[in-house]
This record gives sequence, C-alpha cells and structure tokens, in this order.
Amino acid sequence: MTRRIASPNVLASIPGSDPSVANEVVLLMGHLDHVGTNPAKTPDGIYNGAMDNAVGIATLLEAARAMAAAPTRPRRTVLFAAVTAEEKGLLGAEYLAKHPLPGGGKVVGVVNLDMPVLLYPFSDVIAFGANHSTLGPAVQRAAAGMKVALTPDPLPEEGLFTRSDHYKFVREGVPSVFLMTGFAGEGQQRFRDFLATHYHQPSDDLKLPIDWAAGARFAEINYRIAMEVANAPRAPQWNTDSFFAPKGTTGRRAAAR
Repeated sequence: MTRRIASPNVLASIPGSDPSVANEVVLLMGHLDHVGTNPAKTPDGIYNGAMDNAVGIATLLEAARAMAAAPTRPRRTVLFAAVTAEEKGLLGAEYLAKHPLPGGGKVVGVVNLDMPVLLYPFSDVIAFGANHSTLGPAVQRAAAGMKVALTPDPLPEEGLFTRSDHYKFVREGVPSVFLMTGFAGEGQQRFRDFLATHYHQPSDDLKLPIDWAAGARFAEINYRIAMEVANAPRAPQWNTDSFFAPKGTTGRRAAAR
C-alpha cells in the first residue's frame, strides 16, 4: 500500500546587486530530511540525522545569515535551498533542477552541503567536483584564505560526487561542488568511524562530540566559496575534459585547464 504526501523544498534568496548578472543564480543547498524511524532500533527508533544532515542545514543557515549581514550584496543572486527527500532519491533537488525558479533566473553554479562530519578540528577539505569546472579555483582561493588545504578524494570507491543533491544539477549541465571535511590528522579515523558506527543509525544524534568550532569554520569556507562564485567576472564553466560536461560543450560553458 502506498500513499501520496507533500513535502516541500524551503527557499530564500538574496537578489543580485548587478543587473547584468542578477539573473544568474548561485545555489547553496542542503537536504532537510533523514531516514525516518524504526521501532526495532534502540533507544527510541528515531533516526535523528545530526550529521546527515542537520549540520548541513545549520551551515546553510549560517552562510545565509552572514551573507545577509554583509555590507554589500553579491553581484549574482544567491538562492538558499533546504531540499526534501534526498534520502528517497534526491527528489527535492530533482524538482528544483527541472522547474523554473521562483522569481526567474537560472542556476549557474551549485555549492552543496551534505553530511559534513564535524567531529574533529579539520585542517583540510575534499572538494568533490572541483576538478571538473572553474569552481575549482574558487574553492582553492576560499580555502587558501583560511589556511585550509585541499586534498584528493580519499573514498573513490564510494562515488560520492554522484550521490547527493547537486548531482541532479550536474545532470542538467550545471557545474557543482560538494565539500567534505578532510582526512588529515585524526580526520580519517573520525570520519571512517562515523561511517561504520553512526551513518544512517539512530546514534547520529546530538550526543556525538560535535566540534562547534569546526562547524563555524566549515560554514565560513562555504560562505567564502559562494561569495567567490557570486562575485566572479564569469559564471562557472565546465572544464573541456570533464566527464560531466554536457556533450558538445564549447565556448562560454567550457574552460581549458
């Protein structure tokens, strides 16, 4: 037996200040859902989703707060989206990617926020998708400004770039990036322990030793990336050799490395 339910995306935006590019939209996105309940699980059967993805939504809200408080608005419009049903197949992101935006405009770049493991003081980040487009240099500048290193994907077997909301935009031809806290220092042990013990379990809750300073740092780096993209001379473009670049991509949407 199935039943139909409505589960909305939640959107807010900061209009771009430059009329020549205000219709180009930079999207900051995180999913607001988790995997529900299971009475057979202890202690209460509730899958709380603290890391996946409450802290992602908190990062989104903090980036939005900082941007709204900035003395000048970004050149491009910035859209903040808490999207639904990621755990059911990226459904909220798919709807957003395939339908016109409220107020018009077109998404030209995506910064996705999904399950940052904020359990340790990270000194590096992994930026999935950064090597596929001109978002890479924007991430590099934002990270360098905070003395955060960029490291290669340590979990290629997981295929993480194709498993979160931004991928629905990649499939529509939009360059995207997705940051994860890195494996330097104690990072690898903490991250892998979370995946083995708490991922999609009721124990992903606020009893975990959340590093709030790491959370603030993660929010700032994503804020900086979004502002870099929103104020850049050109919208993000695919690298010509990217597997994900739309077939026949040339000119404005392509960038030689």
